[in-house]
Amino acid sequence: MDDGIMPDEGGLAHIGGFEALHDEYSYTVPRSEIRGRVPDSVRGTFLRIGPGRNRIGDDTFGHWFDGDGMMHALTFGADGAWYRNRYVRTPKYRKETAAGWIVCRSFGHNAPGGMLRNIGRPPANAANTAISCHAGKLLALWEGGRPWSLDPDTLETLGEHNFDGALGMADPFSAHGHTHPDSGYYYNHGVTLGPGGPRINLYEINPAGRLTRKRHFGIDRLAFVHGAGLSSRYMVLLVPPLGMDSVWPFVLGRKAFDESVAYRPEWGMKAYLVSLDTLTVAHVFELEPFVVFHYGNCREDGDELVVDLVRFEDYGVAAQLRNVFGHSEAQGGVPWQYRFNLRTGAVNAAPLPSLAGCEFPQFDLRRMGQASRFLYTAAIADNGTAGFFNAVQRLDTDTGEVVLHDLGPGRFVSEAMFVPEAEAEGAGYLCAMVYDARQHRSEVVLLDARSRELGEVAAVPLRHHVPFGFHCGYRG
Repeated sequence: MDDGIMPDEGGLAHIGGFEALHDEYSYTVPRSEIRGRVPDSVRGTFLRIGPGRNRIGDDTFGHWFDGDGMMHALTFGADGAWYRNRYVRTPKYRKETAAGWIVCRSFGHNAPGGMLRNIGRPPANAANTAISCHAGKLLALWEGGRPWSLDPDTLETLGEHNFDGALGMADPFSAHGHTHPDSGYYYNHGVTLGPGGPRINLYEINPAGRLTRKRHFGIDRLAFVHGAGLSSRYMVLLVPPLGMDSVWPFVLGRKAFDESVAYRPEWGMKAYLVSLDTLTVAHVFELEPFVVFHYGNCREDGDELVVDLVRFEDYGVAAQLRNVFGHSEAQGGVPWQYRFNLRTGAVNAAPLPSLAGCEFPQFDLRRMGQASRFLYTAAIADNGTAGFFNAVQRLDTDTGEVVLHDLGPGRFVSEAMFVPEAEAEGAGYLCAMVYDARQHRSEVVLLDARSRELGEVAAVPLRHHVPFGFHCGYRG
């Protein structure tokens, strides 16, 4: 590549971040190679998951969500850091690696061979979206299937995880579950077709990792319900008008799942609040239509349940998700706050202050379901290379103060994970994987979450690039 970063005239400076990482590594980065100094309080493991490859052979997958999952781990130590990465050995990964081309039906494309090769078949599980660290287990999560269990240290694939048979073959397990900070119970959901039509399954898993309760409730159509929120007493699920008008083109193998999904504001939108006591719907609210993928914190304030989220006005972002190697400029959403009055049924909503389009909201997870101030997002700074997220943003929801940390031209990021150092909210660091397009290499960066500029504290350089991914985790 060039020695210098040129303006992103064609929206292509970031494209190398979508290229595959074929090799699997395990190596140590000595302290002498680390830029800055890793604080003594940071001695855990930063985890990141996403597609390790977005094409195989001459075939490009139909959607970013189709890439085979790769888990990355960086453990901070006194003398340096230990990096390793592994593909999740799903049946999809094994079959397509052996063949050298696309074999399976996926979220964004059908399997080659026409309707007969696709009729009645669900998309193959890519195990590529998010991470669960609960009950001593490390799980790679997807959207439409069961999680995959990995060895927490070596990242070796242990197998599909079904909670001792309690999670059936037809029970999808979403990418976004949450652990209740008081009870230690973990809650997740999944959208599926049941005997009575489209529905959302609800799962409660105890601190020992046993699936103790499973419930469901009906929804109007097979919708794309990616995320959820968790307060002290409720699980919050917003069902946007993003889904299938008819399931038959997909079921009969005529269209891929993504091709069957449309954004139809006329369908309306609902928010379902599920009681954690009964795991049944306690409140339903009608909303003006929008698209939401990811939530910040949810908490109760008197009669109101308060939800922070990133809102998109339509599904325009789909074009970039379908063609990751094309000319594009990243599209970010806007942080919003919704207040649901549990007594009157009223909804009050307004955008939160923001300096740039954003996604992947995070917060101090110790404050889950409690009052909290700080919301951290990946953002898009106007620095000449806006093809992907290139900044980290901090919002103080109490004061409205927003700080935007621009990583610089040709340097790109996704989700930044909060790593606590002291008891006070926000007292810690933001840990993120950063891709440098000029070097075609990545590094794990620590930013001071307390500083006015979100200044860099340390950076651990890697020997290679890490493909753009979705979500992270941190095991202390």
